[in-house]
Amino acid sequence: MKKSLIIIFFMTSMFCFSQNKMLDSLENVITNYKIEDTNYVNLRIKYVARKMFLTPSDTTWTSYVKKTLNISKKLNYPKGIAISYNNLGIINHYFLSDPLEGLEFYQKSYDIFEKEPKFQKYAVSVLTNIGLINLEQQEFDKALKSFKTLLHNPENTSKYNAEFYIGNVFGDQKKLDSSIYYYKRALAGAERDKHILYIANIKTNLGLVQADAGLLEEGLATINESLDLIEKHNIESLRVTAYTNAAEVYLKNNDIEKAEYYATNSLKLNEALNSLTTENSALATLANVYAQKGDYKNALITYKKHITLRDSLINSDRKLEISRKEIQYQADKDRAISEIEIERQKSIKNASIIGGSGLVLATLIGFILYRRKQEAVSKSKEAEFNAKVSDTELKALRSQMNPHFIFNSLNSIGDYILKNDTQSASDYLSKFAKLMRLTLENSEKKEILLSEDLVLLKTYMDIERKRFNNKFNYTIEIDETLDPEDILVPPMILQPFIENSIIHGLAQKEELGNITISFKAKDNMLICSVDDNGIGRANTHKENSDKKSMGMAITKSRIEIINKVKNTKGDIKIIDKTKGTRIEVSLPMQLAY
Repeated sequence: MKKSLIIIFFMTSMFCFSQNKMLDSLENVITNYKIEDTNYVNLRIKYVARKMFLTPSDTTWTSYVKKTLNISKKLNYPKGIAISYNNLGIINHYFLSDPLEGLEFYQKSYDIFEKEPKFQKYAVSVLTNIGLINLEQQEFDKALKSFKTLLHNPENTSKYNAEFYIGNVFGDQKKLDSSIYYYKRALAGAERDKHILYIANIKTNLGLVQADAGLLEEGLATINESLDLIEKHNIESLRVTAYTNAAEVYLKNNDIEKAEYYATNSLKLNEALNSLTTENSALATLANVYAQKGDYKNALITYKKHITLRDSLINSDRKLEISRKEIQYQADKDRAISEIEIERQKSIKNASIIGGSGLVLATLIGFILYRRKQEAVSKSKEAEFNAKVSDTELKALRSQMNPHFIFNSLNSIGDYILKNDTQSASDYLSKFAKLMRLTLENSEKKEILLSEDLVLLKTYMDIERKRFNNKFNYTIEIDETLDPEDILVPPMILQPFIENSIIHGLAQKEELGNITISFKAKDNMLICSVDDNGIGRANTHKENSDKKSMGMAITKSRIEIINKVKNTKGDIKIIDKTKGTRIEVSLPMQLAY
């Protein structure tokens, strides 16, 4: 069984990790400090930030932080109050395995930080903690939205934190390539800043994902690098997590002895830490170890413990309660804003009644008549626009499900069968079925991720290459500043132009053809281009030109609808080259998160 990635969040970002030798002197300063002022509060907060994760099993942290909170309240010190709430959230969330209580403290902390622009850098950490609760409860969309927001937050100076958490989300969703990509980006940032603790933590999870992706040697090397760093720098807060992940990696490498060693020691070390999430993961791995050894009795016992603990950590009641707290928090905020707005409106209303109730009445009657006329015109235009949208969507689907293309594809499959080339027939049929399924699934969607659209286009071009006996090659280029997992595009917007390039441009050439599809950003627009080295428009027969015009008209209509809905200036350009044609489609840049 594949366990979830283990997440350890390291205190708020306003303080750096420090060596143990500095803590004794800091503790002495606090002990000898005689005045309970804001400096005293800051010293206590600094001590907590540097020491708490070194001794997470110390049960006195709750009372220590509560005392700091009470002093901050007496001093009316917002920063001290908010950071203390965040620390109480961390203690409940991570040390006491109570995310519901942790979420309540996080929300109190964020309430204070949100009101003051100067506190925005502190709010980054609180938002991260809330996102981690969503990830632990497998609310992946909420978690990914939070972390991608943090990635673009100007106050988040350590971008690799957000990249690390995004890697965790994709890892839990089994999107291993995306997970590895973000982990490596996070690792590069941590290594640039020479942040040993983060380097070790990132490698702990990266090694596990690499092993899950089948990169067994790389995963083993990475997890061992993490273990070496933990041993060398005595990073006890990471040891339990690293041991749990190491057990899974060694198990995948069929080293049962080491897998059992790390899984067993992870559980032993966790007795002091009392992290239920870590215990759950370690039990899952140990059950797999016993099963691999043929010790099915212990495997069953351990697996039952894992299932019982997992169900207690992730269940519908807890998710519902977390959602309820989030909704209630937002409702309380909205209510407070509404009450202020209501009072303001009452003042304006009273002044208006006293000053000119007659004028208001006359204006109201005129406004009602005008609105009725405008609504009638608006409804008429809306009906026309909706009809145009429906007609365009139907035509776009018909162009993607071209009867000639379907007929020719089925004929090609039939030819392979007659030639007894069952492997080619099976490959062709598999790609054809995948294209039809994806096209129908996406036909109801206005927008899909660019990464999903690329899968559609690649499948379509692979089919056409096979049908035309590899008469052309194709390449897809994506600007390095673009993230295909974060950009939305209309489904198959380039398909009519690719079809034109293949059938009317390249199929009639004697030599090998080539199509280049590229995506780049310019002035908040996404520029999508299809570039071929075919015979060009000037040499195309009139019948073929009419078919190409139909595809162009449908796509223009789709872009006009997008421009009207989003108030943008998307466009299509046709560029005739010496050899071939280039089509450029401009679309408004739309991000998913």
